[in-house]
Amino acid sequence: MGASDKGSANDFRILVVDDEVSVLEVMAEMLEGAGWRVDAFSNPAEAIQRIKRTRYDALVLDLYMPEIPGLLLHSKLKFIDRELWTRTVFVSGHFSTDELRRSLEGTPRFVPKPFKCEALVGIVAMALPEVPRAISEGAVLGRPDGTPVRS
Repeated sequence: MGASDKGSANDFRILVVDDEVSVLEVMAEMLEGAGWRVDAFSNPAEAIQRIKRTRYDALVLDLYMPEIPGLLLHSKLKFIDRELWTRTVFVSGHFSTDELRRSLEGTPRFVPKPFKCEALVGIVAMALPEVPRAISEGAVLGRPDGTPVRS
């Protein structure tokens, strides 16, 4: 695969899920400012339905949401899209980094609220695959947009 096959920043798709709409909007703006395509949901159940239809390269997920807590959504994700499950960035204003890491089996991708744009963008960039999934899986699936074939 040559350098031109790796795609551009705009080929990466990021999903952001946070029940606080103002925080959700700010995170989406920050990530779009980095050149990524962003879908943002304040309703975790709607986000799960979108994950079933769309290949995302990374997920930014709030830990504390009333309808479906972030850890529960993340555990469901393990069975829906295992790669996205490994490319999750957690955000929270309620946990210290050490406590969160222990509860998440040592995952290093955590951004405490409030956060700076550079911190969020930097951690999300580390979570991204080398090649956007739409490009790498599109070639395998024979679909240019990389959408999965579901029966």
